[in-house]
Amino acid sequence: MSMINFAPRLSKTIRNFLLTALVVGVMCNAAFAQTSDFKVQYEIPYAQALFPGQDKMQKLCFDFYEPISTVDTLRPLVITLFGGGFVAGSRDYEDMVAFCEHFAQNGCAAASIDYRLMRARNFSSKELIRTGYMAAQDVSAAVRFFKAHWEEYHIDTNLIFLLGQSAGAVAILHALYMDEDERPAETFEEPELPPLHSLGKEEAQSHTFSVAGVIALWGCIFDPEMIDADETTPVCLIHGGKDKILPVDSGYAYSVRGLPYAYGSRSMVEQLKKNGTSSFEFHFLEDESHAFYFKYLCLYHLEELKFDQCFQIALQFIRRNTIK
Repeated sequence: MSMINFAPRLSKTIRNFLLTALVVGVMCNAAFAQTSDFKVQYEIPYAQALFPGQDKMQKLCFDFYEPISTVDTLRPLVITLFGGGFVAGSRDYEDMVAFCEHFAQNGCAAASIDYRLMRARNFSSKELIRTGYMAAQDVSAAVRFFKAHWEEYHIDTNLIFLLGQSAGAVAILHALYMDEDERPAETFEEPELPPLHSLGKEEAQSHTFSVAGVIALWGCIFDPEMIDADETTPVCLIHGGKDKILPVDSGYAYSVRGLPYAYGSRSMVEQLKKNGTSSFEFHFLEDESHAFYFKYLCLYHLEELKFDQCFQIALQFIRRNTIK
């Protein structure tokens, strides 16, 4: 497994040429040694929100993973979001746990977060769009929470990354690209939903939503024209060519006419190129389907080699967008 360097700059008082050359060389080649030495804190609230179909506010939580050996160093943070079609999912799904553990073993802090889901019996095009929007609100609230609490969690607020798979990727991409005047009409229907970046604890309200990069695994956007020319946050898109749930090009979600029309990774790449943006990566895996690192789509059984392939892509993307 590759190693990633987030070490602080060397002091100018170091004058020994050989030592300096050695340390700089290590920095350029990812010097944070891998470690199994990390700890986890569970169920930490980051916001309260009204869930679909309910009239009582409920808390949203995250599990926090951090490498013990870097407690005095500001670390990059990777916030992860599970998949599940906005009707199912959990921050303790095996892939989310594996991503967070692997990032913590490579020098990052990581947080697997809750976001709001709808009741399965309410599944419809309208509710998919509304719940996806709510999930994007929750992504924003989580980012702004960590910006408010950076000292407590030893976070470099300039190095916050988002990683999501399937519905989690959809939520992240809309949090990143949707402006207030681009909101779907469904979000204004009764009960009208508040602005995208308005949720979260009081201390988070003074912070803006911005991130260092996004990793979207088999995600989509409902309108590629949301991606404006001035929106140049680095993105890493991973998508299988045989995905029938959220197609790599475009098509109805779940291949079901009547559900939202989805524009997959290749459609987003076309829009980014049209905008003249080069800050993206597209990893097209021709023979893979949706959520291909799960065995038989079972959310608690990972295909280790396929998962590691995705993790390595994500890790190297973070490395490239951390060491400038």
